[in-house]
Amino acid sequence: MQTSVVKRKLAEGKPVLVPKVCYHDPHIVEMLGLLGFDCVWLCNEYRAIAPGTLEHLVRAARASGMECLIRGGMDGFDDLPRFLAAGANGMMLPHVASADHARRAVERIKFPPLGKRELENINADAAFGLMPLEEYLQAANDETLVVAQVEDMEAIEQADEIAQVDGIDVLFVGTGDLALTLGVPGQHKHARVVQAIRRVVQACRSHGRVCGAPALDPDHCRCLIDEGVRYFTDGSDWRLLLQGFRDVKQRFGDVGLTFRPERIRP
Repeated sequence: MQTSVVKRKLAEGKPVLVPKVCYHDPHIVEMLGLLGFDCVWLCNEYRAIAPGTLEHLVRAARASGMECLIRGGMDGFDDLPRFLAAGANGMMLPHVASADHARRAVERIKFPPLGKRELENINADAAFGLMPLEEYLQAANDETLVVAQVEDMEAIEQADEIAQVDGIDVLFVGTGDLALTLGVPGQHKHARVVQAIRRVVQACRSHGRVCGAPALDPDHCRCLIDEGVRYFTDGSDWRLLLQGFRDVKQRFGDVGLTFRPERIRP
C-alpha cells in the first residue's frame, strides 16, 4: 500500500487539486498519473461502474503512481471495503448529514481499533497477501483518505459535530447541491454558499480536519485558499473534451469552415 501524498500535503497545510474522470477509460486515468497529478476521483454514485472496469481504472492509477478516490452511493456502506480492496486509496462519502452517518461510514472503512472493517488481506490493497499483516492493517488505517461531503444546510449546521468524528480527513462542501438547496442553483460563488464554506472551515480548524470545495477557476481557487480551503476538485475529462472541441469549432470557424449547430436533444 502506497504512502498517501495527498494526506501528507494536507497535513503540511498545502493545497491539493483532484480531477475527476467521468468516462470509464483506464487510458485517461493513466494519462493523468503520467502528467503528475497526485490523485483522481471516480464517481460510482450517479454512474455505476462495472466491477471489472473499476479494477482497471484503479489499476491504471496505481501503475502511474497516482492515488485514486471513489465516491460511492449515499448509503452503500457495504461497497466501501470492496472499493478499498480493489486498491483505491480513499473514499468520498456523498451527502453526509450527521456525525452518526460519518461514524458508520468510518466503521466500514477502517480496521479496529478505529473501525469495524472485516479482514481480507489477499487483494490489491494488501499486495495480494504479500504485505505483513500488521503492516497492512496499520497502513490501511493511516493512509486511507476519507472525504465526507456536506452538501445541504442540515449538514453545514452539523459540520462541527461531523468534524469531530475520528477517521474523517476532509469535510468537502458540495457547492452544487448546496446552492440548489439554498434556492440559488448554479451560483457557487453566492454569498450564502461562501458563508457556508467559512462555517465548515472553522469547524475543520477547530478539530484538525481539512475543508474542501470545488475550484471553478484559478481565481476562485485563490479566494478559497484565502478562506482556508485546502482540498480542491476540478478538471473533469467531460468538461475538458467539451471545451476543447468547442474551441476547435471556433478556431476553424474563424477561417471559414462551417459546422452543424449543437443539438441540445439527441
